[in-house]
Amino acid sequence: MYSHNQKTQSNECLICFEPLLKEISFVHILRSLPICYQCLNKFEVLNFHTLFHHHPLQILYFYNEFFQSLLYQYKGLYDYALKDTFLCLFSDELIRKYSNYVIVVAPSSKEDNLVRGFSPMESIAKTIWKNVFTGLYKKEKYKQSDLRYEDREKMKKKIGIRNGEQLKGKKVLILDDVITSGNTLSTCLSLVLLQNPQCVEL
Repeated sequence: MYSHNQKTQSNECLICFEPLLKEISFVHILRSLPICYQCLNKFEVLNFHTLFHHHPLQILYFYNEFFQSLLYQYKGLYDYALKDTFLCLFSDELIRKYSNYVIVVAPSSKEDNLVRGFSPMESIAKTIWKNVFTGLYKKEKYKQSDLRYEDREKMKKKIGIRNGEQLKGKKVLILDDVITSGNTLSTCLSLVLLQNPQCVEL
C-alpha cells in the first residue's frame, strides 16, 4: 500500500505490481497505461450515455466487485497511487471533450480527507484536468450506503457549496465515483445549477 507521497515503479502495475509489459494488449500499444493487461480486463467498461434530470450523463464502468475493491483500497486504505487508474482508459476522450470545462467534484468528508492526506475525487480529477472546483462540501460526516432511504431523500440538507460564483457562465462537468440512489448527484447538480453555469454535464 502507498502513502500519499510514495510512487510505484513506472514499469509496474499500480494495482497488482506485476510488470506492465508482461502481457500486452492493443490498448497498451495505443497509449501508456499504469495498469497491466490482467487488471485492465477486470474493469467492466460500460461507457453508457443517457440523461440525468435533462442533463447529459456518462457512466464509465459497471460497479463490479473489482471496482468496489479498488475504491476501498484507494479511499479506505489510503492508497493514493491508485488515483491514476480510474480515468486512464478514457483520459484522451475526456481531455478532448472537457478541456474547457470546470470540473466539479462530489464532496467527501473533511475529517476523512485529513486522515487520508488527500481528497479522493479531487485527486482523481487532477490526474487529467487542472481546472477543478472543490467548493461542494459535506455539512456533516456521513456515508451514503449507511443512510436509510428516507434520509437519502434529505441529502440537500447535508451538502453545501462555497465560492459558487466561480461557476457562473461556465461549462461544468460534475464528477463522482459511484451512482447508487442518485441523490448525491442530484443534490450536486441542483447546487451547481443555482450558480447559473452555461451548461452542465455529469
